[in-house]
Amino acid sequence: MKNTQLKITVIDGYLDEPSCLGVPPYVSPHIRYLWGALLESGINPDNLSYLSIDNFRANKENELKKMEAEDIVILIAGTTVPGHYLGGQPATAAEIKEIGQKVFYPTKVLGGPITLIEKMKAKFKDDYDILTAEIAAVDIFERLNEIEISPPQIEKYINQFALSGASLLTRHPNYPKIVAELETFRGCPRLSHCAFCSERLKKLSYSRSPEAVAAEVKALAAAGIHHFRLGSQTDLLLYGAVEDNGSFSLNPAQVRELYQGIRQADPGLKVLHMDNMNPAEIARHPEKAAEIIEIISKYNTAGDTAAFGLESADPEVLKKNNIDSSSQENYFAIKLMNEIGGRRENGIPKLLPGLNFLHGLIGESKKTLKHNYQFLKKLLTDDLLLRRINIRQVVRLGSYPEVKYSQGEFKKYKEKINKRINHQMLKKVFPRGVILTDLYSEKKKGSLNYCRQLGTYPILTAVIDQPADFFKKAKVVDHGYRSITALKWPQKFSDLSKKELEAIPGIGSKRASRLILEKPENIEELKTLLTPDFDQETLAQFFKF
Repeated sequence: MKNTQLKITVIDGYLDEPSCLGVPPYVSPHIRYLWGALLESGINPDNLSYLSIDNFRANKENELKKMEAEDIVILIAGTTVPGHYLGGQPATAAEIKEIGQKVFYPTKVLGGPITLIEKMKAKFKDDYDILTAEIAAVDIFERLNEIEISPPQIEKYINQFALSGASLLTRHPNYPKIVAELETFRGCPRLSHCAFCSERLKKLSYSRSPEAVAAEVKALAAAGIHHFRLGSQTDLLLYGAVEDNGSFSLNPAQVRELYQGIRQADPGLKVLHMDNMNPAEIARHPEKAAEIIEIISKYNTAGDTAAFGLESADPEVLKKNNIDSSSQENYFAIKLMNEIGGRRENGIPKLLPGLNFLHGLIGESKKTLKHNYQFLKKLLTDDLLLRRINIRQVVRLGSYPEVKYSQGEFKKYKEKINKRINHQMLKKVFPRGVILTDLYSEKKKGSLNYCRQLGTYPILTAVIDQPADFFKKAKVVDHGYRSITALKWPQKFSDLSKKELEAIPGIGSKRASRLILEKPENIEELKTLLTPDFDQETLAQFFKF
């Protein structure tokens, strides 16, 4: 059958790798590359269907029936890091198997990070006709066009797929509330890798030019997407870097060209954030790293986060897992980033570190929890800010052993960090009175509307007593351990509900009831109803007439 006649369904099972996040609102480049590869192969767009795994779950029997009328069904999946998601849930092993076993007529194809793991390939080999090679888009393009793409040619094809694949996003159920994950390079450039990490399983690598990334952004912008994250690479510091016997020479000029190109490609850009950065490289090359952090902080949008993979502050764990940074290097990197990226735009820091801790690693002991807590306590004492602290449990890949530890002690440790560290950090990063913009509702519970911005590691924001699905502005009023509370803003005093008034510091339930009953018409009348020592800053921040 000619390619133009083929009918194909692409199922987005969502991806989460150390170098890439593709769970809504993030859309991975890999699913877009695949879409582009199909279009470049001559598949008629009218014969192409996109199905998210969430939509499949919602209408399973009907979707399975529709797939039987297709010639090919392609599922892209694979989560190789642990995660908790609100925007969607990645395909489970049971769902991947169910699709493979319940679809009969079409050729069934499984691709994505899941095919990097041998035990996963063995699990599904009898359920799918094709398990793709390492890069699904390239493999399927080769099969459809009966050609072979050599490794040096891969980048050229990926760049073309990226342009054609931008059109996919108009079919996404979240459109246009999407963060397009952008890839600058593939694979971990280190000569030796962290023992637990799936990046070590990748054999094919490439690096995309600033011009190619800018061209992709222009295509995405034309499709109506204006939120971007440079998330699909292991360490943005190493973009354009030159490797010499395991050591890297950083390339600030290429990072500047990358950011300038993105900004020029989409004048209507709303978000430009990043993800991974290796703190060890900052410590090894402080001058060039500082220059790169300056560049990012100049061209990004506020609220950006550079994820630091410390993983453990226990030197024994770091050594046994071949982790490429120490707690001392992380402290230096955190301090440097605070000095450069900590400046605020509309009250929000431009670029702060995020810290990843991973548990269940070889060499872990009770001392590990103490090492980690003491490191975080020192940061807080020294007034160094972290945008977020991510405490996860390792996903075992390949031969990585199971390391047992007390789940009870782990729970207590997380609670201790939340109460004594996270709460204080949030107060510092998002002070009371700061205004957040462009918040989208994710779920409503009681009088709280849980919202997030589109961006990297957006803070969960509970907007009080407001049912809307979108808030142009919300003002921070209080802080939890991992979330903040806010009021829709601006609002006149007369528009504030009792619950909103109660949330304002110093008001409380009884005073809120009195204020609603008395209905003050100006700030002077309000002052007479409050105690003389009521905080003047709070008055100025939250009461408008």
